[in-house]
Order: sequence, then structure tokens, then C-alpha cells
Amino acid sequence: MTEQDEELRAMATHRGLKLVKSRRRKPGGDFGLYGLKDASGAEVFGFGDGGLVADAEGIRAYLRGGMRSDWSTSVQTTPGPKRAPKPTAKPVPKPKPTPPPKPRFKPDVANLLRDLPEAKEEEAFDDLLKRPGTRIERIVSRGQATAEDTPMVQAWDEWVILLEGAAGIRIEDSAEVRLAPGDHLLIAAGQKHWVTWTARDRPSVWLAVHLNE
Repeated sequence: MTEQDEELRAMATHRGLKLVKSRRRKPGGDFGLYGLKDASGAEVFGFGDGGLVADAEGIRAYLRGGMRSDWSTSVQTTPGPKRAPKPTAKPVPKPKPTPPPKPRFKPDVANLLRDLPEAKEEEAFDDLLKRPGTRIERIVSRGQATAEDTPMVQAWDEWVILLEGAAGIRIEDSAEVRLAPGDHLLIAAGQKHWVTWTARDRPSVWLAVHLNE
């Protein structure tokens, strides 16, 4: 194979084609001429009715023309370098939430078990709430009891709960009951009743609700 044949074959291979060269030496034949086939063997260039018809320059020109065409197509279809995206606009900050309105009312919170009176001599009575037909009071005892001959009695119902301390109570026609914190009972209107004892070492705190007073 000549140097020219090697050049043409390399160019054809680069284009994905196969170089064909005639070796027939018949007078008037196609000896020394070339043709090109594709990978499937189909004739692409340089073939005539009597055989091969393209010389070396024709093959070279065809392949170079194809190369220029490929290069031009590549330039047109190959995307250029990617540009950095334009910076987007800064996000608009969300508006600050509207602060809640300042309260116009402040609850008056008190505690039944703080700042207790000593109640060493007598029980201490404090009205906490008064409404038509209802009165709520706190009673603080410390060792006091009801005399047997002077029972307590009222013309309305009384619901009472022991919040702190310890005490005993007896209602007419019943036995004494011992009360601990959280114990409560209802004293009906007209019932005689006695606080039989209260703790001496600590205050006993009652909450009494007078109904239909």
C-alpha cells in the first residue's frame, strides 16, 4: 500500500467509511481508481457502471468536503460555554407580624393558703365573694372547737371543704367524722352541727359556700 493509499484510508476511516481501490489491470479498466463504502458496505462515492471512477484527488476532495460539513454542523449545534445564571432578585422580606394588643385588664389573682391569719385566739372569717343568694368565705382555725351546748345552725345550706390541716365535725343525729384536706360535705339548712376539734400544731383552712343565704 502506498503512502497515498494510507492517507486516503485514514481519512475515510475518520469519516466512518471504507476506502476501496481497484487492482484490475485490464486495458481501459479502473486500475488505480478509488471508491468509498459505508460501514454496511453500501456504495457512497466513486462508483460507476463500469467500476471505480474516482481518483485520489476526488476522494480527498470528497472527504475534506465532508469534514468541513461535519465541522460546520458541529459548530452550529454544539452549545457554547454555559453562562452563569443572572443573580435573582433578593427575596422580599416578609412583613413583621402585628404585635398583639396590650391587655387592658389584669386579673387579680389571690391564694387561699398564703398570708394566713394566726387564728390562735379565735377563728378568722374572710368573705371572698358575695353574690345575690351566694356567699363564699374562708375560715382559718387553730385548735378551736364548738361548745356542746351552743351548736351552729343556719337557715340556708352550706357546702364546706377542708383545704389544709385536720378537723372533726359532727352533724345532729350522726357520729363525728374526721376531715383531711380535700374532704367536703353539705350541711343542710336547719341542721345543728359542731366542729368537734381542729389541729393545734398548724392552721386548718376551710372554704365555705353559703347557698340561698
